[in-house]
Amino acid sequence: MPEMDDITLLREYTETGSEAAFAALVERYINLVYSAALRSVGNAHAAEEITQAVFIILAKKARSLSNRAVLSGWLYQTTRLTAANFLRGEIRRQQREQEAYMQSLLNEPVPEVWPQIAPLLDAAMGRLGEQDRNAIVLRFFENKNSREVGLALGASEDAAKMRVNRALEKLRKFFTKRGVSSTTAILAGAISANSVQAVPVALAKSVTAVAVAKGATASTSTLTLIKGTLKLMAWAKAKTAIVIGTAAILATGTTAVVVKEIATPSGSDAARGPVEMKLKWQAGKKYVIHWEGTETTEMKQPGQPKPVKQVQKMTQDYNLSLVRELDNGGWQLQLEFEGLTMEVSAGGRKMFSADSSQNPAQDAKNPVGARMRKVVGARLQYFMNANGKVEKMEGYQELVKRVAGENPQEQAAFRDLFSENLLKNCGSFAEDTTPRRVVKLGDSWEMHLAETSNLGIINVDLKCTFKNWEQHGDRKCMRIKFTGNISPQTAPNTASLPVNIEKGRVSGEDWFDPELGMDVEITFDVDMNLKINQRGQILTTPAHETTRYALVEVEDLAK
Repeated sequence: MPEMDDITLLREYTETGSEAAFAALVERYINLVYSAALRSVGNAHAAEEITQAVFIILAKKARSLSNRAVLSGWLYQTTRLTAANFLRGEIRRQQREQEAYMQSLLNEPVPEVWPQIAPLLDAAMGRLGEQDRNAIVLRFFENKNSREVGLALGASEDAAKMRVNRALEKLRKFFTKRGVSSTTAILAGAISANSVQAVPVALAKSVTAVAVAKGATASTSTLTLIKGTLKLMAWAKAKTAIVIGTAAILATGTTAVVVKEIATPSGSDAARGPVEMKLKWQAGKKYVIHWEGTETTEMKQPGQPKPVKQVQKMTQDYNLSLVRELDNGGWQLQLEFEGLTMEVSAGGRKMFSADSSQNPAQDAKNPVGARMRKVVGARLQYFMNANGKVEKMEGYQELVKRVAGENPQEQAAFRDLFSENLLKNCGSFAEDTTPRRVVKLGDSWEMHLAETSNLGIINVDLKCTFKNWEQHGDRKCMRIKFTGNISPQTAPNTASLPVNIEKGRVSGEDWFDPELGMDVEITFDVDMNLKINQRGQILTTPAHETTRYALVEVEDLAK
């Protein structure tokens, strides 16, 4: 049978009863199911019975699952529920076997983290939300790359990377509270290498034969196990519905809808009426942001035959939350750092790279990574006007001391990496000169912004056009295209500053969700000429910057 995706195989099975299609699914996922079962019960025979039960449940529910995006995540969760049901029925015997299994792992003279986390892994996975759990299963249980994880989850590659990293951090905290100290990088390697094991050769054939018969030939204990698991699944679904329904009732009673479409939203995009673009920060929510920037310069030094290309890449993962609304119609926001990376190359050769998730054992060789790790968890306060422009930032000096202490050299090194102006810009990605802009499809408008940078105050003159409506992830967004010029507010003084902007062009796109009242993604490119004062000699250097902001998700602060 040609290689087919999960949905195609499920439909083939439900529509034609194809045993070959079901066997292909069994072969694809039986190792995952068996390994999760084995970790939960610590007994190979019991794991085989649980595996059998899970695939019988799959056969029974195949029709309702034929449109499910991530079948592996469903199978993993069903395995957990089935294993939990099994343990409830034979708790005393299974506890003894699990203890013996855990002790045998702990007694092995292997200096690895896997023997410590294996008995805890499935409980830790159970604490994750469905999307986080699916991301871990796809990335490390199935060893899919970030692009494949993103496709399965209906997200971008960057959003998938961040979800995986955040889920790993949640697992790390879970293990730390239980006496297992590790880094997310070590956890990732351990889970990827050990979480899925090969099953006994004959098990796949027997599982397929019994499952396609809907359990007609299964043992009494297996049928009892299936019945209990189906009850657990029904109860879990009911609890989710109750929680969502209660949350909706509470939200309806306490939240006013501020951003609205003036015309009826039904009908074609072209027929939709004017939309009010108003920025809205919701209390009790955490806006998770991924920022990435690449700066490329080509400098020709005197006596060199050709210019040297230097590339600097940086990413920042952070979240923003509303502290309070201000009297001027603006907001006080709090930023909390979650992760940072940096990489610099010159002449096609990597000069250095650093990551906030760096293993502390590498700090002596890479002090930049150590500084970045100290940034994680730090917070800054932003005071914005009604247009979304940051007028004041607090907490920068405290951040410098958090990272560098009282050491002047360390402080200077950190300021070189993360200047106050650079971090101030993290809060102003949604700036607009009109706080309540009403536009319709095809409209264009102009904006003039004055941005503070390390090179002084920069004028940005933009022309924006509402091009079309576009589905962006799970959000219906306005796609806005913009182009413009950048220039220094005053004539550059090349004698006093080492670097000045001569002129530049900017172009990019913005995806704005009017229901959420927030930019979902902004991407833009800047091309400019820099004037560099090098020992009194003025050099003109072309530079190119690519920047991307992405709203990864909106979470409740309680999570």
